[in-house]
Amino acid sequence: MTVTLNNAVNLKNLSFSWPSANGPLFQNVNLAFPAGDTICLIGPNGSGKTTLMELILGWRKYDSGAITLEGHPISLIPSRERGQIMALVPQDERPAFSYSVLEYVLLGRAPYLPSLSPPGKHDRDLAFQVLEQVGISSLAHRPVPRLSGGETRMVLIARALVQQPRIMLLDEPANHLDPANRERVMEILSKLKSSGITLIISSHEPDIVTRLADFVVLLHQGRNPLMGKSNDMLVPDKLTELYGVKVSIIEAENRRIILWGK
Repeated sequence: MTVTLNNAVNLKNLSFSWPSANGPLFQNVNLAFPAGDTICLIGPNGSGKTTLMELILGWRKYDSGAITLEGHPISLIPSRERGQIMALVPQDERPAFSYSVLEYVLLGRAPYLPSLSPPGKHDRDLAFQVLEQVGISSLAHRPVPRLSGGETRMVLIARALVQQPRIMLLDEPANHLDPANRERVMEILSKLKSSGITLIISSHEPDIVTRLADFVVLLHQGRNPLMGKSNDMLVPDKLTELYGVKVSIIEAENRRIILWGK
């Protein structure tokens, strides 16, 4: 694997084990995520999708190997600078305090602010722009605990966007959303994709993967990940082997639809 500035993230000979596990979750993994592309991580529960994201974010220490961001070793990048390069949209998050939506989104400006300094006018203006971008500006002063699940997901996306990252990681961004909110998330991700940001998405939602992915990483516990172009990875035999259930793929209205158990 060649480390290049054209790659947003490189994993070289990466190994990681949980302390109580019988064997490594990842062993000598080599992956390169091209800058500006959308990479989807798919695989059964327990295959390491969230853990891989946490390793890329620098939140977990790997056993051996190396991770580079835009050609620089992650171990040499201060956490503050990593927060300006990358942002995470988690599956769910429950704030410890009753922040308003605006206050919560402004937490994403922390990597740019001196220690203990409050957000300034530029930060607030940017937060309002992002709230407008994701369609929730009317909720700016509503307490976060009073939001619906779909509204909360938009707030988490807005908090990540206000970091102005070049790499955004999203962990199951459409999980447990109704069809209307799932489509809203898809529209936002489609616009981000066209903007040139690197998206790394963990998803069980076939529609997200088939509509957005440039590259797909297949994660299977006990095996090294496989990465390839979306059309090469999203094929019945590979998905059937990955999930242990028969998979079929049909074409409808210029979209690929994945059918499970057919």
